[in-house]
Amino acid sequence: MKKRIAVISLFVVLAALLLATVPAASPALTLNKYEHQLMRAINQKRVKHHLAKVHVKASLVTAARSHSTEMGAQQYFAHNSPAGECWSARLIRCGYTKTGYTFWKAGEDIFMVSGIYAAFPQTAVKAWMKSPAHRRVILTKRFRDIGVGSVMCGDTRYVTLDLGRRIK
Repeated sequence: MKKRIAVISLFVVLAALLLATVPAASPALTLNKYEHQLMRAINQKRVKHHLAKVHVKASLVTAARSHSTEMGAQQYFAHNSPAGECWSARLIRCGYTKTGYTFWKAGEDIFMVSGIYAAFPQTAVKAWMKSPAHRRVILTKRFRDIGVGSVMCGDTRYVTLDLGRRIK
């Protein structure tokens, strides 16, 4: 069991390293179809509430994808990893650092869905908007950066949404 967890953890780290090399200037290339649709739906909600659109940040995509991958591989659903790493520490580890910034704020929403609904990003957005805590993350006025990660494991989709803002 420990070897299996070690192998899965190694896979997640390698995937995160590979994703970190994707340039942030080309968000269309960094997001899969589901992730792109999810980002568009989030921006539609933000615009509807007179908020600024958020823009893809490679480090947040890396953090979101690595978390979704880990949740699927280890079959859990939580913001914190089974090893004890909290979501904000994961963001920092994946490059969304606090160092050099006078302001740093971030939030995370996660979602898990199986069956036919796993194909529709709007399912996640609707669920998040019905929850006051998740809605608050999506509609935080100061956020400008977004990272989304979506992974299918069997017929279950694991989705992580990371939003944040850093000011020098």
